[in-house]
Amino acid sequence: MMRYLLLFLSLLSFHSFAQSSIVAGSNDETTLRDLQLTGRYDENASFTSRPLWVHQDSLYRTELNQLAGKNQQKKYFNAYPLEWEQRYNTHSYWGRNDGPMMSVKGYQTLLRGGISANTKFLDLQLIPELYWTPEASVKTVSLGQSALRFHVNKFPVGVSLSKENLWWGPGVFNSLMMSNNAPGFEHISLHTRRPLKTWIGHFEFQLIGGNLESQSTQPFENQQLRIFSSVYGRDPKARYFNAINLTYSPRFLKGLSLGLNRMFQRYGGDGMKGGSFMQDYLPVLSSIFKNSAGGLEEDARERDQLVNLFMRYAFPKANTEIYGEFGWNDHKYNIRDLILNPDHAAAYLVGIRKIVPLSNHRRVGIELELTQLEPTNSDVARPAGNWYVHGQIWEGYTHQNQIIGGGVTPGDNTANLRISYSNGLRKQSISLERYQHDPRFHSVAWTDVAIAFKHQQPWKEHFLFVAGLDMVKRKGLFWDQGNDALNFQLSFKSYYYW
Repeated sequence: MMRYLLLFLSLLSFHSFAQSSIVAGSNDETTLRDLQLTGRYDENASFTSRPLWVHQDSLYRTELNQLAGKNQQKKYFNAYPLEWEQRYNTHSYWGRNDGPMMSVKGYQTLLRGGISANTKFLDLQLIPELYWTPEASVKTVSLGQSALRFHVNKFPVGVSLSKENLWWGPGVFNSLMMSNNAPGFEHISLHTRRPLKTWIGHFEFQLIGGNLESQSTQPFENQQLRIFSSVYGRDPKARYFNAINLTYSPRFLKGLSLGLNRMFQRYGGDGMKGGSFMQDYLPVLSSIFKNSAGGLEEDARERDQLVNLFMRYAFPKANTEIYGEFGWNDHKYNIRDLILNPDHAAAYLVGIRKIVPLSNHRRVGIELELTQLEPTNSDVARPAGNWYVHGQIWEGYTHQNQIIGGGVTPGDNTANLRISYSNGLRKQSISLERYQHDPRFHSVAWTDVAIAFKHQQPWKEHFLFVAGLDMVKRKGLFWDQGNDALNFQLSFKSYYYW
């Protein structure tokens, strides 16, 4: 009954443009980021807390109208495109940042679509997902990128009930903390609906609490694709997840965004053991150092933490941006520990993007990003293990057995280069990647070198097609010397815009 009541309320008092979210990691998000670097999108957008929420028609329809010289039409609903993605790996798994899609070879497919509408008090977003792969005999139907948001007219802070993917931090190919690599998980969120303007600059935040799940019959990405019971001999449990994203953009340095991400997870039954409400449900608001949190008492709470700092600096006049993240997979005991051993349990990500405008609708993009999850040399004297794996939570930083972060498995390093050419809605790109698998803890090197080609092509008024080919040379596969392989990944996405 409640679902029908909410649906009825959401159909009252429409705004002229329904608020919609740009799905995290999508082509539309990349387009908005390119437009910002050419001075054609909001300069205050930090792109460090996604999905982005916008009051506009789809970018496809907007771009189509601009090319035809038409004005954007007012709508009472936003209809999300019907999206059908298909993928086939010939030899072994390849791919990440793809939501429900799994690390399997062979064929898999994802179907997504829906609508959104809003009132003065509610935003309703219904975007279910259907996923199927015969290789692992998995078929799932979920709410996908659906969300229900509560707000007061134009007040800049709201509350959401959501299952959509979140992407925190400025990374493009990866993220240390949160991306669309795993399926979205159920969460409640207190968040800004747009940057908060103050006399010292703009602020954005998102505070969430949610539930992470595991599947005992499926392999874990952070356990080298092994079944959980074969690793620890116990069944996975549901976990409570608490995280916060904070971003500050100084008024005196236009284009600069600085921020912090912090998360905790614990098993569902480990709360309510005499601890306070803050310790049980909002630990991200507790002290950042372990000594202030009770020292060894923190370890006794049986919960894991991740924390990272990030920055993004956009230079629209130079059509360029630089960004980076640096994080820790463990608490620092105190500020002395931070100063003397800053690289303990640490990982980092750095990147640069350059847009070369050629005309009003033509541009070239150059992107370079490095991700380093391999433990540093301090691990020799003070073992910390790999990023995304720690001592208290056996499943690690995963949901539905997939890593919530950037999809780079624990201890891995990657280098990505992508060059693209856009002409209106047409786009071609070539990507190169070098991927090292857990080099710290294996004497045999496993290194993948990949080259990928992608072509995006509109057709008539309602269709958009994206075809891709990835060729991956795998040397020392599964750390087995001489075990080399060549994998081809064929992908095809089709969109229908209503």
